[in-house]
Amino acid sequence: MLTMEKTADYVKRWVAAFESKDLDRVLAFYTDDVIFHSPLVARLSHDPSGTVRGKGGLRAYVAKGFEVFDHIEFTVLDVLRGVDSIAIHYKGITGTHVVEVLFFDRDGMVRESYVHYASPQ
Repeated sequence: MLTMEKTADYVKRWVAAFESKDLDRVLAFYTDDVIFHSPLVARLSHDPSGTVRGKGGLRAYVAKGFEVFDHIEFTVLDVLRGVDSIAIHYKGITGTHVVEVLFFDRDGMVRESYVHYASPQ
C-alpha cells in the first residue's frame, strides 16, 4: 500500500517532470509495456481508440503534446490512494479539471494510466 508521504513525493516529481517538458524524465515513470488511455490521445493522434501501447507509443504521444502545448502547468487539487494505484485530480493545461488514475507494478512503475477530463459546461 502506498503511504501518504511516498504518494505526495511521487506526485510532486511526476508533475515536475511534465512541467519540465523533459521527455526522458517523463517516460522514466512508465513501464516498457505501459498502456495509456486518454481522450487527448484521440485528439492529438487521430486514433479514436484513445489508447497508446508501449513506451515507444507513449514517447510519440508525449512528444506531440510537448509540441502542441507551449507551456505545461498542472495545479494538483487532490490525490487519492488505492492499493496499487493513485488518482490525481488536477487542473490541466487548458484549465480543465482532469483526473488521472495511475496503476503501478511491483517496482513502482506506471503500468497503466486512465485520464479523464471534465465535460465542458
